[in-house]
Formats: sequence, structure tokens, C-alpha cells
Amino acid sequence: MLRKQGRGEVDKIVSKLLRDLKTGVYAIVMLNLILREGPIHGYGLRIRINALSKGMLNPSEGTVYETLKNLEKAGLIKSFWGTAPGRGPPRKYYVVTDLGREVISLVNEGVIALLRLIESVVSPEEGRAAVSVKGG
Repeated sequence: MLRKQGRGEVDKIVSKLLRDLKTGVYAIVMLNLILREGPIHGYGLRIRINALSKGMLNPSEGTVYETLKNLEKAGLIKSFWGTAPGRGPPRKYYVVTDLGREVISLVNEGVIALLRLIESVVSPEEGRAAVSVKGG
């Protein structure tokens, strides 16, 4: 027998599923942004992610720096200290390594395939807008 879920419980489940999805997306988004716009510092990444996603993704400072630390530990990015003219104290900037370029290229192919799968199983009747996936 199915139990009818309360609205609050449904909202809680939806929130967790979306939060888990966003967490997995941060590393991919950051690596692509560093590749496209780097060298860039952590705060700059936070601002760009929030702006590009129109507020849908709003990583905490801790999330940004933990993700950057993991990407650097994996050898996908490297960091250096630098200052922008007239911009205050030195900041840690990040750039993508050759390994990072190779990895993100393959990951992006996987992301496109995954988006196509999601698009094929999410029905228009559920109120979603059409998704346009570029590439391939």
C-alpha cells in the first residue's frame, strides 16, 4: 500500500536530490570555467558560477575551495599567487593543467551524453522546457 507523502516531506526529498546533483556538477563547472576564463581565483569562480546559472548554483566558499583543493590534488589544475593591478592583496589563482584539459574533454562528452539521456526520459508533460544540447 502506498503512503501519501506530506508536502513538506516531498519538498525535503526534492531539495536533497537537487542538492546532490548540484554537488556533483560543481567540479565539472569549475574545471570548464577555469579552462575558459582562467587564470581565475576562487571568489571569481563563485561569482561566475552564480551569474552564469542565474542563481541556480550558489556554492558556498567552503564548497568552492574544497573542490579546488580536490582538483589540484588530482593534478587537473595548478595554482599560483598573483595580484591584479589595483585589486588589493595577492590571491591564489588557478589554471588547468594538460591532464585537466584531457580529462575535461572526456568528461564533457559524458555530460552531453547524460544530458541527452535525461532529455529523453523527462517528459514535456512534466512542465519542462525543451533542452538544447550542443555537440555530437
